[in-house]
Amino acid sequence: MLEAIELCEQISGRPMNAKYVDENRRGDHIWWISDLSRFQEHYPEWKLEYNVPQILQEIFEVNHERWRDQCAMQAS
Repeated sequence: MLEAIELCEQISGRPMNAKYVDENRRGDHIWWISDLSRFQEHYPEWKLEYNVPQILQEIFEVNHERWRDQCAMQAS
């Protein structure tokens, strides 16, 4: 999470108002898969198309105008 926050700050050029809490929230994932090697053994043609920085960049590009407008409305 801390790395993702830092990436988001780099992409947006602004600091985020974020706080890391070690406590789980309702709905948080209990587990995740980060090693895809076994899956790739079974499906050798499958490839990742995006990495995390690309995904966060795309999210920012699609939403930055809406977020800017919301911030402007809240400031008024």
